[in-house]
Amino acid sequence: MIYTADNCHKLLRRPATEDGTPQWYPRQTVYGGPEAVSMGLRPMEDYPDVLADWADAKEIIAFCHEKKIFPMYHLDSSGVMDAGWDQDGYGFCWAYGLTAAVMSCRAAEGKPAVRLSPFSLGWLVNWRNSGYYCDRAIAGARQAGIASVEYVPEYTLNRSRFKAGWQDDALQYAPTEWWDTRKPDEITMLRQLLSILRTGRAGYEAFGWWHHALACVGMDWDESQPNNVATIHWNSHADGLIRLGGSRGVPDELYGVMATRHVDT
Repeated sequence: MIYTADNCHKLLRRPATEDGTPQWYPRQTVYGGPEAVSMGLRPMEDYPDVLADWADAKEIIAFCHEKKIFPMYHLDSSGVMDAGWDQDGYGFCWAYGLTAAVMSCRAAEGKPAVRLSPFSLGWLVNWRNSGYYCDRAIAGARQAGIASVEYVPEYTLNRSRFKAGWQDDALQYAPTEWWDTRKPDEITMLRQLLSILRTGRAGYEAFGWWHHALACVGMDWDESQPNNVATIHWNSHADGLIRLGGSRGVPDELYGVMATRHVDT
């Protein structure tokens, strides 16, 4: 099924945060501004060799499916994400989307598959069940990393259940640099999204209509849809891959991990 403006209500959920606020908040930094750059967010337009030509989108999409370049293939084969990818009633969509993007970058870099725990980012919200800003979450993950589930179990903010040394473990899996994007129009955003996806990396994204953040892991050419594409997302509601069409499939915020830090032990 492709979710569009006509049936997207089937995806909507009540906010899972303690105070009922949205799970994702609009960005705080300015695209291309000094603060964003200092946080590792680099304007995608500064990388013309990475940007795809939208006139070639149909061919690029077909090639990425044929060669299994899209992150949906790497994440599935690595086993780090499965039907259990579920925020389980917590308002941690911002952490799940970010963690998925980092794991997809590691796969694209050819690094060992390690399932990371979104709950290790709980320090950003003072260990509460709370929504958060995607750009601020990126800065936090860049600073402190994301621990593996071996050290930080999912579905708990009780640090007594964390394994000693979890902070050091998290530092091994920190994203170091990110592509940043802007949305002057839908085609420009889709072009930037495809540019990220064709590197094998997921898009860390947020949607205002959904108050939700997640990871885009692929794209289908579909001339029955507005803009001729349906975007493919790995959702954190235990429903696996979902497809969004039309304006519903164009994120309001979008980031892509360029590189991660990792030390194998």
